[in-house]
Amino acid sequence: MPAVIDGDRTLGEGDFMSGATEDRYPDHFGLAPGIGGGGDDLARATVTARLTALPHHEVVLGHDVNANADFLAEPAGLPQ
Repeated sequence: MPAVIDGDRTLGEGDFMSGATEDRYPDHFGLAPGIGGGGDDLARATVTARLTALPHHEVVLGHDVNANADFLAEPAGLPQ
């Protein structure tokens, strides 16, 4: 069941695409060590600052796509 959780997660290097091409995802499983984050330091800092300034909530979603959509529509201000 989808829910808002209490947390204070912030953006980090692992949240950015990495590698020489745009088709690489963050190395969540540690299978591609040594590959730096995508973009330069200034670009990542700018994106992080802009995203951090937006309202945000930590949520847990389940396997029920319709329940997730209904749950996410409310804080996004979308009609259900």
